[in-house]
Amino acid sequence: MIKYLVVAIIIAAVIYYNLIENTDVVKKEKPVPETKNLPSLYNIDLRDTVYTLKPYYIVVNLAKQKGYLYSRTEPVYEFGISSGNKKLLDAVETNEGLFVIQSKLLKWHSEQFDSTLMLNWMGFNHGIGFHALAGNSYYKYLGVKKSSHGCVRITREDAKYLYSRIEIGTPVLLHNENNAVFIGFADSSNISVYQDYSYSNLYKVLPERYKKLYEGRYFIEPLKKVLIGKNNVFHNGLPIGDVKRIPEKQLALPGSLDTYYAVKDVLRVKTYWKI
Repeated sequence: MIKYLVVAIIIAAVIYYNLIENTDVVKKEKPVPETKNLPSLYNIDLRDTVYTLKPYYIVVNLAKQKGYLYSRTEPVYEFGISSGNKKLLDAVETNEGLFVIQSKLLKWHSEQFDSTLMLNWMGFNHGIGFHALAGNSYYKYLGVKKSSHGCVRITREDAKYLYSRIEIGTPVLLHNENNAVFIGFADSSNISVYQDYSYSNLYKVLPERYKKLYEGRYFIEPLKKVLIGKNNVFHNGLPIGDVKRIPEKQLALPGSLDTYYAVKDVLRVKTYWKI
């Protein structure tokens, strides 16, 4: 009798131990994995992205003195520019930043520089904007070197082409190949996925997004798609971050990642990962 009682106690102890052990296993599986154990995506040359509802946006590479007009329906239009050279008398460097077109005028005379006639004026940063001049002497500098007092000079042909297409609120990104952000076209049929921040909030939100890039956590925490336009980008513009601070790898949660991301200066990539 005692023998059977001992066997029963042993069996009960084994069952209880297994129950406790299994319960502990379940509890250990619930927490989100630590970031050090997450898979990484390497060499994706990632940028953050802001979006526009406009049909065009402009990117200016100040380092190469090149401009690019992006379209929803047309090929990328490349044009030579000449930006501000602070070595000239009363001149300033053309600012980097994320701007939008704030004003358009077919003709405008400069109050600062002897009423110089500026053609097809498209302003974005206070008194700085795209424009052409009446003569041809400046053409030799376009796409070659900085030669203006701060504005972005372009040919009369390019000025007419841009002027006929862009609108007030068209985004303009100026950089020296160091931008941590690029521009994309928003899908107007799915507008609910975008966030339209105020200027003051957006000025805070963008650096926070860049910080996630710098920390390699861009794909870990959900980010709203950000809309930009005349209502939330003012003359002072927005910061563009520093691509040199973005690591070569980004952490990613296990599973599938199907997304668009911006790379370099003139390319957007849609990619799918199975992690």
